Amino acid sequence: MGTVIPAFHNCDDSGRFAESSMSCRSVRPPFHNRSKIPLWILLLTLSFCISPVWVSAQFNPTLSTSFDNLEAGLPSGFSQSAFFAEGEEGPASLIVNFDRGSFSFAGYSAGQTIGGLVVDLFVPSPILTVEGLIIAEVQVISVGPSSLNANAVVTEVTGNVLPGLAFLGIPDPTGATAFNITYTDLPGDSGAVMDVSDAGSLPLSGALGFNVPLVWNTPAILTHSPFGGDLQVQTTLTSSSGLQVIAQETFSLSGGIAPPQPVSSLNCAVAGESVQLTWQNSSDYASLEISRNGSSLATVVGDATSFVDTSPEPGLNEYEVRGILLGLPSAPSSCSSEVSIPVNLVSLPSVQAFPGESLQLPISASLELPTEGFSIPVSYDPALFVLESADLQGTDAVGAEFFLVETDAIAGLTNVFLIFDSEDVDHIPAGADRTLCRLLGSVLPTVPSGSNITLSLPATAGLPPVSAVIVQNNGAGYSPARTDGQIDVQGVAVNAFQRADANSDGLVDLADAVALLDYLFSGAAEPTCQNAADANDDDQLNVADAIQVLDTLFGGGSPLPAPTGGDCLPDPTPGNLDCLQGVCP
Repeated sequence: MGTVIPAFHNCDDSGRFAESSMSCRSVRPPFHNRSKIPLWILLLTLSFCISPVWVSAQFNPTLSTSFDNLEAGLPSGFSQSAFFAEGEEGPASLIVNFDRGSFSFAGYSAGQTIGGLVVDLFVPSPILTVEGLIIAEVQVISVGPSSLNANAVVTEVTGNVLPGLAFLGIPDPTGATAFNITYTDLPGDSGAVMDVSDAGSLPLSGALGFNVPLVWNTPAILTHSPFGGDLQVQTTLTSSSGLQVIAQETFSLSGGIAPPQPVSSLNCAVAGESVQLTWQNSSDYASLEISRNGSSLATVVGDATSFVDTSPEPGLNEYEVRGILLGLPSAPSSCSSEVSIPVNLVSLPSVQAFPGESLQLPISASLELPTEGFSIPVSYDPALFVLESADLQGTDAVGAEFFLVETDAIAGLTNVFLIFDSEDVDHIPAGADRTLCRLLGSVLPTVPSGSNITLSLPATAGLPPVSAVIVQNNGAGYSPARTDGQIDVQGVAVNAFQRADANSDGLVDLADAVALLDYLFSGAAEPTCQNAADANDDDQLNVADAIQVLDTLFGGGSPLPAPTGGDCLPDPTPGNLDCLQGVCP
């Protein structure tokens, strides 16, 4: 397809091109003549110019970097010039890494213009030349302690560029983001990163039909290391198809001051549930910085020679200690310590139950360390089991200040949360067979005998997700091993009955009618299963039920309502009456 020559230039905050060695002068091959011609000739010519280039795309750009100031401890801007040869792929992004120094974002705020970019389009052909500028302002989007995000937003398109882009099927980029730019300041003296990515609004990708020089520069945003020495710059250029070229460059920083000497004899030792750090100071530090696994852990006074990490992470913990003097950190001293991951097991029991039976199911645990809290999801089939609530009665967690049970009855998911936070009672003791809480639920009466109900303890469940976590070791959380529970359903429901068996003897005969009449008129005891005594299933106990029994037995009356005929089941038409004690064998 037709191609472009992009060149990037820095501009001042007003949008005017800066007058410097890296000014906004166009970068073009010197041997092309330029002319302006009518749009119809442009379109006709472009129809020939944009035909595909039938070459195998390569990506082998050359790169050079320069700085306007290389004095240690001072800020500087830097420029880069890249050259992409004809027939190769165009650039899509670049990442520049500096191994010493940082970006300084002091004074920057969202919306501020911090420079400009110019893409100089120069598309030659044997008949005409399409030329003009695409001008963008670089504006700050957000500023953080260690990062700055900016966008290069297209503000103007000049010359005959716009009709040419339209003919190429590229919409007017005015107002679009041409580039996304992220500056990142890395901790300490470990460097800085600038990441520039094509946002896709400019025609910079694909195979190039001619040489493309790319020139861009930055404001004085990079602050060099105050120590002097060599500045290492690594630039990764990526093509539109993902091919990469990495360029390494070295620059010497003049001046600089020496940082303090590092601490010596640093040692890490496991002490119970903690890690003890000890060292010897090599200078009169103002302070000492301690990090663990690459993250800041603490800052202590300059004459300290020890530190206790009361909440190390499970597994390998790598520590670094730096002395700070006059705002300058020493080289790090390091040590490491292996912290055993507690072997924790959380389990639910396997029990037998009848259909309709209520159950108390303990969540038990084997705990390596005293436990300050937990979160445990429990999942089950809501068509077989109902988990109604949970409590701490009779458990090892009595006294917890926070206890929460969340249940989604439709999904069959219950989440249990517990936290200790008082000074006098602060944990569940370590050891085997500790009870964390009790689950209170019941098997549904309709579950057939022989069914198996699984109560699962998933690692993570729900939305938002809740993870199984045991909190130990002064706030450290561990994912425990888990053993699911099971309910083996045996027999008939505890509230099952046969219709008209008023005396609960397992038979339907004259004695049931007599029992009903004795209860209604002679003060006899109430039937133990009211649903069974309700012979006509009208949800009432009265003389009509005795008549229904007699009529069925001797008068050729209508059949008894279900369950009957030898079936023993829960009430298929539940109402006000109940069956506290079933009458089935």
